[in-house]
Amino acid sequence: MVYLFGSRGTEGPQSSSTRLGDKEVKLVSTELELQQMLTELNKSCPSVIVVNAEGRALSRNGTLSLLSMCWDEDVIFVIDVQELGSKAFSQTVKDGADSSKWASVKEVLEDSTTVKVFCDPRSDSDALYHHYGILLKNVFCVQLAEVACRRQARHEVRFVKSRKNIILEHGGLSEEELSEWYKFEREKSLGISSINFSRRPLSNQTLKYSALGVAYLLRIYMKMAKKRFMDENWIKEESKVRVEKCLLPSYEEEENGARAPADWIEMIYHVEGQTEPSRMRIHNQFFKPKYR
Repeated sequence: MVYLFGSRGTEGPQSSSTRLGDKEVKLVSTELELQQMLTELNKSCPSVIVVNAEGRALSRNGTLSLLSMCWDEDVIFVIDVQELGSKAFSQTVKDGADSSKWASVKEVLEDSTTVKVFCDPRSDSDALYHHYGILLKNVFCVQLAEVACRRQARHEVRFVKSRKNIILEHGGLSEEELSEWYKFEREKSLGISSINFSRRPLSNQTLKYSALGVAYLLRIYMKMAKKRFMDENWIKEESKVRVEKCLLPSYEEEENGARAPADWIEMIYHVEGQTEPSRMRIHNQFFKPKYR
């Protein structure tokens, strides 16, 4: 059950779904609702799924309370991990499991054939692996894709942009969507926001805020994926580095957090006896472009 915070701070009962602009937001807080979500996911069988986790100090040392997933522009699912516990990831499809591509959320996140889009997967990866033993695979980091776009436009890029700036610049938000976004930002800055990931029942505002984490990333991914010049191999490799770096015991969240990773350069060389030139891509940490 989700409760809606009224203008005077009072709470009223709300169903387990709400709306964020023209998008339906469905709360998944029971095993039955999770089975229904998995059934819908397997029917759609998407090649791309947008994911975002929320929690207090999201990391191995913090909590993982909510996990939002979206593979359709019209519907966003918010899984209540705090309520479901480990079943949020291990619960299987009740009927027709043998014919399902994914039997559980864990299988979805660890599937190497389906792209999982994150704005920045580092905190999510850290929390998912250390709390639930989940190793993310085939991750596409939108933050790095944005870096690749700027570099392709011949800009020297040393730092990544925040999720807020990426969404506002590349999300193509309508007036209604912008109004909703700035409402959240204004309330947070004034300290009157009722967003609390660990309080139950969840406030309607918390549910909407969690959905915001994925609401526009699918749109941005589709937009960026159409840019043929974008170095997708670099994005995938660096996304993998980001995910795996968080698994190390020595990982510290603040380490190089806002610094963009070094670019790749391609070396072309000829091998005796071969008609076609060979190519080798190297990670050049000292590469400084001539352009500004």
